[in-house]
Amino acid sequence: MPGSSLPPAAEIIPRLHVRDPDAWLRAACFAVVALAALQILVFPFGRDQGIYAVVGEGLLHGKVPYKDLWDFKPPGIFFVYAFAQAVFGKSMLAPRLLEALGLVLLVACSGRLAQTFFGNSTVGYVGGALAGLIHAELEFWHTGQPETFGGVLTFVALVLTTAEGRRPQRYLRWLLVGFAFGCAALLKPPLGGGALVCGAYLVKREQLQTGLKSAVAALVIVGVGAVLPFVLTIAWFAARGGLGALYWTMHDFTPGYTALSWTGRRAPEMFYYALQEAFFKFSAVNTAGVIAAVAMTPLHQREREGIFLVLGVIAMHVTGIAMQGKFFPYHYAATLPLIAFMAGLGLYKLWRRCLVGGPGGVLAFVAFVVACIAMRQAVGDLPQDFWDRSAIRMRYLLRIPPYERREALDAELGAVADVSLAADRAVAAELRARTRVDAPVFVWGFEPVIYWLASREPSTRFIYDVPQRTRWQRERARSDLMRDLAARPPAVVVVQRNDVFPMVTGDTLDSRRSLATFPELEHLIDSNYELATSVEDFDLFVRAPHAE
Repeated sequence: MPGSSLPPAAEIIPRLHVRDPDAWLRAACFAVVALAALQILVFPFGRDQGIYAVVGEGLLHGKVPYKDLWDFKPPGIFFVYAFAQAVFGKSMLAPRLLEALGLVLLVACSGRLAQTFFGNSTVGYVGGALAGLIHAELEFWHTGQPETFGGVLTFVALVLTTAEGRRPQRYLRWLLVGFAFGCAALLKPPLGGGALVCGAYLVKREQLQTGLKSAVAALVIVGVGAVLPFVLTIAWFAARGGLGALYWTMHDFTPGYTALSWTGRRAPEMFYYALQEAFFKFSAVNTAGVIAAVAMTPLHQREREGIFLVLGVIAMHVTGIAMQGKFFPYHYAATLPLIAFMAGLGLYKLWRRCLVGGPGGVLAFVAFVVACIAMRQAVGDLPQDFWDRSAIRMRYLLRIPPYERREALDAELGAVADVSLAADRAVAAELRARTRVDAPVFVWGFEPVIYWLASREPSTRFIYDVPQRTRWQRERARSDLMRDLAARPPAVVVVQRNDVFPMVTGDTLDSRRSLATFPELEHLIDSNYELATSVEDFDLFVRAPHAE
């Protein structure tokens, strides 16, 4: 009223301090993702990562996979490692940086999907944090794999599939959905199966919203996008003269490798085993979260729609894992984040329920999650558990003795089974000391990272000896190897012992003993080379003065 001396209403009513309890949950999730990324950044190479790094570096120098540098993985992973080394330089950090950035992108996509289907991005961040933790628990051997990067592409494709942007842009989105799954298939073919699920989802949505014509267009455009990466890749190999080598590897060699695991097994039991491992083996918190997600009242009207879409993609992944038949932990690396996305929904429901109980409820939630995390780790074949290894890595990051140097960290943590990164480094040092920079060398074993560490060219396209040790395609692989060695005689031959892996070669011989089954190579080494030194499981033979 005029002339009133009453203060404004804003000064009469006490200021309300509204605190969003989800803010604390989001902060915890981002902290977990950051810590997981830090662990990933200091992971060393395992055997497979060494292969990818050698071929990726070769790509940067004009070499063609399969034709000049041989492996039997699909070509996508070589382009990933080539890109990482081109952008970040030649180091073990390069692909790990790309991997950590991929994790951040995956978490962002998880939040976006959760906003779409659950009405709350925090749900996705919880799932992303679980995905980051489980991925870090897979450790150095089972990360940086094709499935790692294929999993990120899968989340990108899911976000594009469910996007509700402007209608005129939908054709581009559909094309990118297919393209993302096509690129994922170049990393690991079964990952491309998600295109079928997302294509069906788009057909149903467009049929309901627009009509049959738009639905058909969606299916066709997704299909074109999925095929496009294959067309471009085949055209590149054809232009570089590598199509024949690609065909032999994928059509003749790889099926024999896959068939090893199917002896005496049936498809239903293989699928059941893969499904069981995916949901129960790697993480107790994932399992508990998924159970809570499906058992508790839905948060949003589109919740089940989102769950069924994700389950459809998981089904494609699990089918692919069963088809491979190896059940290596890294085969699940693209699938576990999808399961974590569902588990994040369940944990969030529990979080909201526990909030009703006040501080006691929050403490009960935290205790439950911590207990589930402690129940199971993703892998258990290393000398230390994940938390001990993480503490050692943090000491390295903080430069706390005795881990001030990367070599000291890798000597402690870069060993599993018959593989030792410290031994590989020692062999590489010997090669650098005994050869010129331009001198080719040859490693008869399964440690191609030695070429990368030594910065020495291999004398042959076969950067490891699996093709010559298997029962299928062995004769061609051996004749090709002997032809390569005759054309570029190695200055040093390295022969490895104790690299036994029946699931890959089909027998229990190591590289040293398998020489007895390969008389041409054994004679070449015996007649033209002399033993110079031994480094752990490696014998180094230098070219004899009398060698032709």
